[in-house]
Amino acid sequence: MSIWLVISICFLPILLFLSWSKKYREKNPDIFGYILSLIGTFVGVAVGLYFSDLAAAKDKRQRAVKVLEASKEEMEWLVNRAKIIDTVTQQQKKYYYLEMPPFFAETLRSELLAETLHPKTMEHFNVLRENLLFDVSILKKDINNKNIKALQQDLVDYKGQINQTIKAIDLEIDLLNNKIKPKAFETVTKNMLDSLMKN
Repeated sequence: MSIWLVISICFLPILLFLSWSKKYREKNPDIFGYILSLIGTFVGVAVGLYFSDLAAAKDKRQRAVKVLEASKEEMEWLVNRAKIIDTVTQQQKKYYYLEMPPFFAETLRSELLAETLHPKTMEHFNVLRENLLFDVSILKKDINNKNIKALQQDLVDYKGQINQTIKAIDLEIDLLNNKIKPKAFETVTKNMLDSLMKN
């Protein structure tokens, strides 16, 4: 419910006490009192619904932030795992396998995030998902071919996409926590998307 609608409804009883209704009020005090009590009830319900909607929206945002923070931890774990792969010997590399983060495969499908995330964030995540799918498919080929030099570049690309995802998650969390204005958020997201498209 819009704040302006609620404000308009709250001003409705005041209109009844303006000069245009004076004669009617004096002539029919019982009817006027009944109308006033109905309007008062309506105003109370409207204000109650408005604040109830605000509380529900805040709760949904907080739950979405928790899901995104958990997903961010998962992404950071994947980056650390990729760093471990960088440090092992060439013979051991073939035993390590980086896959698509469950965030893209499962978490983003949740109704909560679908309803809560900004459309630009969803677009951003979809681009990152496609990039990661490509990186993972190349990684699989290079693991099978035992191409160690190519694997090292694959890992750099993979970590780059994961780090970009972490930045996108942080940006959405800032938006949900009102730490960034929607206009500034859209500008930053557009720049990040443009940069991804060029690479």
